[in-house]
Amino acid sequence: MFKLGIDIGGTFTDLVLLDSSTGRRYADKVLTTPRDPATGAMQGVEHILAAAGVSARELRHVIHGTTLVVNAIIERKGCRAGLLTTAGFRDLLEMRRGKRFDMDDLLIEVPEPLIPRRLVREAPERMGKDGKPLVPLDETGARQAIRELVDAGVESVAVSFLHAYRNPEHELRAERLIREVAPEIAVSLSCEVAPDIREYERASTTVANAYTQPTVRGYLMRIAQNLLRLGYRHELYLMLSDAGLTTAETAARFPIRLMESGPAGGSVAARYFAEQLGRPDLVAFDMGGTTAKVSFIAGGEILTTAELEVARHYRFKRGSGLPVRIPAVQMMEVGAGGGGIARVDDVGLLRVGPQSAGADPGPACYGRGGDLPTVTDANLMLGYLNPDYFLGGQMPLSVPAAKTAIERVAQPAGLDAVRAAWGIHEIVTEDMAQAARLHLLERGADPRAFAMLAFGGAGPLHACRLARKLGMKEVIVPYGAGVASAFGFLVAPIAITLLQAYPAELTSVDFGHLHGIFSSLERQGRDFLARAAVDAGAVHLKRFASLRYRGQGSELKVPVPDGPLGPEQMIALQARFHQEFSRVYGRSNPKIPVEALNWEVVAFGPRPRVDIPVQMQRAGCGSLHHPPRPAYFPELGGFVSCSVYLRDALDPGMRIEGPALVEERESTTVVLPDSHLEVDSGYNLCIAL
Repeated sequence: MFKLGIDIGGTFTDLVLLDSSTGRRYADKVLTTPRDPATGAMQGVEHILAAAGVSARELRHVIHGTTLVVNAIIERKGCRAGLLTTAGFRDLLEMRRGKRFDMDDLLIEVPEPLIPRRLVREAPERMGKDGKPLVPLDETGARQAIRELVDAGVESVAVSFLHAYRNPEHELRAERLIREVAPEIAVSLSCEVAPDIREYERASTTVANAYTQPTVRGYLMRIAQNLLRLGYRHELYLMLSDAGLTTAETAARFPIRLMESGPAGGSVAARYFAEQLGRPDLVAFDMGGTTAKVSFIAGGEILTTAELEVARHYRFKRGSGLPVRIPAVQMMEVGAGGGGIARVDDVGLLRVGPQSAGADPGPACYGRGGDLPTVTDANLMLGYLNPDYFLGGQMPLSVPAAKTAIERVAQPAGLDAVRAAWGIHEIVTEDMAQAARLHLLERGADPRAFAMLAFGGAGPLHACRLARKLGMKEVIVPYGAGVASAFGFLVAPIAITLLQAYPAELTSVDFGHLHGIFSSLERQGRDFLARAAVDAGAVHLKRFASLRYRGQGSELKVPVPDGPLGPEQMIALQARFHQEFSRVYGRSNPKIPVEALNWEVVAFGPRPRVDIPVQMQRAGCGSLHHPPRPAYFPELGGFVSCSVYLRDALDPGMRIEGPALVEERESTTVVLPDSHLEVDSGYNLCIAL
């Protein structure tokens, strides 16, 4: 049985084909086609199937992750969408939270709403915070508002009414009216997309879903049709932002759940490798062509969050972007990939990113028309990349083009080309170190206590320098690191996270109402997994509550015990919250009442069992070395002759002293001076710093 993972990134599309019966694994990496990512993806599918001698009819699962949703929001390339909201709340998107995220910045900027005010209409209705109608929905007025949006040419409508999280009746009736007036238009309801208490965040999430829904629906339809044309006859699955899998049908309804689809695959791969290595706590570092991501595997599990921000005006300033309330992997993401563009700012300082050359035209050294200096150009000039072995030699790189591009920033900065290239490499690594340090310390984790797992096409190039900046003592590069996210898709379970808002202090919870919430969420979860062909006996359920001290602005997610809930369970839940609050913030205050905002159920099937005998997946290699080449190590005074090893020729037990380079088709590992590498029994590169 064959399984195929497809990860479309901003620069490359990664593919992994796995033969589950033998454990043999095939990998491929092709340039993404930004104008229509489906085109490049299908070219990659045909290429990898041909290389493996496998027919599409032999595929049992195809699992896909994409950056289409987040890119559509950041680049403002979604559809023309409208918003229908409660009368009197037309300015909800412009007002945001009504507070400034930086009180000292008089020229503060925030992203423009995805839906402009001229495409927002009001419906006469009002639901109370207790879920009881205060003003009935005026269907005549609602129809008129809907017709105005249709006449304005909208392709999709978001419906976000006040307190719909408590009672969705008015939103459901509004959907029926939209179907009557314009049955072809896509509809997103806040009660389904994000049934959360926070009015602005709920509306923002629903709007983002509506803004991307037609685009994603058409894209998934093209992918499915192309797979069908090739002979694939099974379900297409999508990776969710919280590291679960869903069907294409559900993904088309709730595309916002795919916002961190690709990066989540890297976290799933990190969890898999953590289990294989017997190390339940690892820092995962994933650097590709466009972005770099840092996440944390704790106790063998992926940490998740309930809110993301996209399109931030200020990279590290929370509140400067568009909030999206969806379950997602906790990670810090920065625009610091191999395609990151270097420039000299107004005061003569060298800067890198977050703008990226992407796949088209790409870094200058790709020879595809790009002429701006990038991180990849710098790494090529420093000798870290082999110009004749990039993608296994299928994509030669031009050193003269890289040098010409680097000189564009070297001269204004008063540097020679080599020093400028080193500056680019060092700046992007320091940017990632700042992001990683912030991400880990916010979770109460000291980076010095953990090993780093490095993957992605550019991750192993920068991992050792990054780890040293963080005070870490070990870097592990797994086999197939360059396509790890696509591999992660193949070891992820079918799963869905369902949430319902019910704000209440724990001492005054209506247990009958809470029982109804959990019963409904659990039933929805079981039904979803049944539609995805998961056996009822293999379904697992976990319950959580988002808790906070009364009056706080943020919450912590705490597990809720199984079985009936009563006063005794609420006391235990409150105690768990105090413990978690103390762990995260260093103290707690049991005298303050604890209140819940949201209640959550995670329904998931079994994790796919993937046993990969590495010796069966490695391509035979007659030589241990590539010829030595000069590589730049400032601690040794500049360029030194550096040994170059082929990854597929390394066997368990081998030891390599730094400095050294280890090349494989999809990535290159840089081993620093005063460090050494050992190959473990799983063919992982374990580097002691």
